[in-house]
Amino acid sequence: TEKGHYVKQANGESDYEGWCWPGSSSYYDFTNPQVRSAWADKFNPRDYPYMTEHLHIWNDMNEPSVFNGPEQSMQRDLKHFGGWEHRDVHNIYGMFVHQATFEGLKKARSGKDRPFVLSRAFYAGTQRFGAVWTGDNAATWEHLQSTVP
Repeated sequence: TEKGHYVKQANGESDYEGWCWPGSSSYYDFTNPQVRSAWADKFNPRDYPYMTEHLHIWNDMNEPSVFNGPEQSMQRDLKHFGGWEHRDVHNIYGMFVHQATFEGLKKARSGKDRPFVLSRAFYAGTQRFGAVWTGDNAATWEHLQSTVP
């Protein structure tokens, strides 16, 4: 937290904590280029012992998903790198997670192979870094209808 790598409360001072699968969670601020670089650097055998040349990553819940937040996400007035509010960066946040993961795997493989990274958060340009899936849905008319504004 002393490096300022986490999303901040609306006051811009204290780290934000939300609730997700592991319980109380802090969220890396992927809008910060230093955070994306630090995340990418973790994809190596020293920091991640499961790292192999054939490792593929599924970035799930990177919308970001917050169970106790409004609309199952972060509050809109939380602060990100550069003073941006979450309402301004919500859609690009997931793409930055996707990008950092892609760059980390690419670097770990010395750029030899295109990494396969799957995400359920999508923003224009995300396709440069991998594939997207539509989340927990079913092949029903109701689910199809929910995708139409």
